[in-house]
Amino acid sequence: MTAALEIRPATRDDLPACASLAVAESGGEPDAWRDRLGRELHDPACLLLVASLAGELVGYGRATWFEPPADAPRDVAPRGYYLVGVVVAPRARRLGVGRALTEARLAWIGDRAREAWYFANVRNTASLDLHRRLGFVEVTRSFSYPEVTFEGGVGVLCRVRLPTWS
Repeated sequence: MTAALEIRPATRDDLPACASLAVAESGGEPDAWRDRLGRELHDPACLLLVASLAGELVGYGRATWFEPPADAPRDVAPRGYYLVGVVVAPRARRLGVGRALTEARLAWIGDRAREAWYFANVRNTASLDLHRRLGFVEVTRSFSYPEVTFEGGVGVLCRVRLPTWS
C-alpha cells in the first residue's frame, strides 16, 4: 500500500466519482448509481467509504445490514452485516486499495457485530483470495440474496468472526 492512500467516509461530493466507477465496473446509469449510493450516506445501517490516492478518488467500498424479508426463500442468506462491494479504478489496482477499504469496513462492522458476511461469484478468484487472507471462510454455495445473480458461475457465501477487528 502506498503512503498517499486515504480511506474516509464518503460525502455527497464524492457521489459523482463513485457513480462513474460503478458504471465502468458494472454498467447502468450514473444517476441511478448516484441515487443508490446517496441513500446509503444517510442510512445508519450502511457504510460508504472512499479511497483516494494523492487526492484523487480511486475506489469505494460499501457495507450494509441485511435483514431477510419475511417471505424470503428458505435458502436466503442469514441476517447480518455484509460487505457488499468494492470498486477500484483499474489504474489503482494491486496497490492495496481494495484491502484497505475491506479492513476499514470490517473495523466498522466490528464495532457493531461479532461477524461479517461476504459473497462473490466463484469465478472472482482475486476477491475470494483477498477475503480468505483476511480470515473469511466459505459457508455455502447454496444460497440466495435478493436481487443478486451469479451469472456464469456460482455464488460463494463466506463469513469471518470479528473479535480481532473490534
